[in-house]
Amino acid sequence: MGNFSFRNTIGQKMKTKLMTASTVLLLLFNTGGQAEDILPNAVVGGWGNFNPLTAGGDDVVLDITEERKEEERRAHEARAEAERARLAELARIEEEKKEARANDIYPEIYVTRAKVFRLYRDELVDLHRTFSYYPEFTGWHVFQTYGPSDTVMEIYHNGESIVNEGKSDGDDGDNYNELQHKYLEAGERYVIQVYLEYKSDVGDAILNVRLQEHLNDLDTPLTLGFAKKFWLSTDDYDQTHFTTTFTPETTGRYNIETYSADEDTVMEIYHPDGYSMVASGESDGDRGVDNEELQVKTFEAGKTYTIQVYMQDSDNDGYAWVHVWRSPWHPLNCSLSKKCY
Repeated sequence: MGNFSFRNTIGQKMKTKLMTASTVLLLLFNTGGQAEDILPNAVVGGWGNFNPLTAGGDDVVLDITEERKEEERRAHEARAEAERARLAELARIEEEKKEARANDIYPEIYVTRAKVFRLYRDELVDLHRTFSYYPEFTGWHVFQTYGPSDTVMEIYHNGESIVNEGKSDGDDGDNYNELQHKYLEAGERYVIQVYLEYKSDVGDAILNVRLQEHLNDLDTPLTLGFAKKFWLSTDDYDQTHFTTTFTPETTGRYNIETYSADEDTVMEIYHPDGYSMVASGESDGDRGVDNEELQVKTFEAGKTYTIQVYMQDSDNDGYAWVHVWRSPWHPLNCSLSKKCY
């Protein structure tokens, strides 16, 4: 009897295990519709839509806690407050700059029109002339003096000179005039000071500033006070000339000028009717800095003039600039005599 009871117990356990296995098979294969009775909400192929966040069970997180929500809210408010403070500080700085500019003790110089003045060695009169400049754009700028006198130039930013040592009287412009090429930041204040070289007692001067455009702006027309920089070659298979246009807003006298570091440029200016406005033999007249060109012409408002620049045949390849600027005085007459008006 003892053996029978032992075998019966084993049989009961095996039967229970077989029933459990059958139940699992019914769940897995959904045979005979019986699984529908066991899981009435089951959907065929529904495992792809299973979402542990919506399923039951104590071990599944249903949502972030209120504490976490509060932390996120506070972090968002802190970021928003920091951004408001940053913008407020920028606005304060901008307002201070506007107020300082409005109260600037020196007259401003602009790219659209040069400044003209007379200088004396007498300290009681005009020992030097000082101007403020606020760039509209960040980039390379050229400051240049014109006239028969030997001038000296300093450029200051935050009280410090940005002119290279020994170059205040470097005579890099035409004859004894100055030319400074500097990278300036938009909105900053720069102070330009021009005075006579110590051997001179009196003299006239023109001060002009221009902005160098980016190389990718070559297809746009010239803008008053903006210079275009381009590559020129004497090789017929390369860019042998650069052509651009200029349409003035007002009728008057304009100065059209080329410049390069060490090249000899040639320039033609064509009237809207098609003929050249440059006198015979003056396309390579070298009336600018070194072997560069400077032409003074009267343009009519609304008419488009074509300007073409190329290298002198015997010169090397290199970069060149062309720009248009205005001045109350005639820069060529001013460089030939002391009557610059």
